[in-house]
Amino acid sequence: MLTEVIVILMLGLVFGSFFQVVGVRVPAGKPIAWSRSECPNCNSILQARDLFPVFSFLSTLGRCRYCSTRISSQYFIAEISTAFFFVLVYVRYHPLSIEMLVALLVLSLVIIVTITDLRYMRIPNVILLFFASLFVLIRLFIDAHEPWWNPFFAAATIFVTLSFISRLSGGGIGGGDVKFFAVLGLAFGFWDLLLVFFLSTLFGTLIGLAAFAIGRLKTGQPFPFAPSIASAVVTVLLFGDSIWSLYPMV
Repeated sequence: MLTEVIVILMLGLVFGSFFQVVGVRVPAGKPIAWSRSECPNCNSILQARDLFPVFSFLSTLGRCRYCSTRISSQYFIAEISTAFFFVLVYVRYHPLSIEMLVALLVLSLVIIVTITDLRYMRIPNVILLFFASLFVLIRLFIDAHEPWWNPFFAAATIFVTLSFISRLSGGGIGGGDVKFFAVLGLAFGFWDLLLVFFLSTLFGTLIGLAAFAIGRLKTGQPFPFAPSIASAVVTVLLFGDSIWSLYPMV
C-alpha cells in the first residue's frame, strides 16, 4: 500500500500544478494547452526544470529563475494541498472504486474553484459544466444513487432555493456559488449536499468573523465563499459517514 500512496502523492502534486494553471488561465480566457508557461513578470518561457511541482519552487527559494521576482506561494500551496488531500481520499476510500473516483473528481473541482474564487472572485461556468457533465454520466451510466433521481433532485432543489434566496437578499450569495452547489448535488445526493451546505455556512461564518476581527474584512464587503464550501466538501468526503452516524434516523 505504501507504493500506491507514493504514486497517489506524486499524482496529486502533478494534478495540483495543473489545477493551478486551470484556475488561473480559464477565468482570464487564456488557453490551458498549446501555450508554454512563462513568468508573468519577465515573460521568460519556463523550461522543464522550472515545472517540477514543489521541487522547482523550493530549488529557487520561491523566486523566478530568470528575473528573481518572488513567485506567488499559491502555486506551492495548491500542489501540496492537492497531494495531501488526494492521499487522504485514497486512504479513506481504499481499495480503488467508483466511489473513490467520484471523491477525487469532487476534490479536483473544489480545488480549482477555490483557486478561481480566491484570485478572481469568480467561478467560471465552463469549469462547472465540465464537472457537471462527468457527474451526470457517472450517475446515469456507472454508479447510480438509490434512488437514481436523488442527485438530480438535490441539484435542482438547491439551485432553485439558493436562486430565490439570492434574489431575495439582493445578491447575498453569488450566482457562481449557487451553480457550484448544484453541481455538488449531482455528486453527493440530497442528504450529503444538505450537510455540505450546513457546514459551508458554518465555516463561512467563522471565517468571516475571524477576518472581520483582524481587520481583513469590512462590513458589507464581499469575500470568496468557495474556500468555505471546499472545507465543507472535504469534511463530508472524509468524515461524512461518521457525522451521519450521530443521526441514525436519517
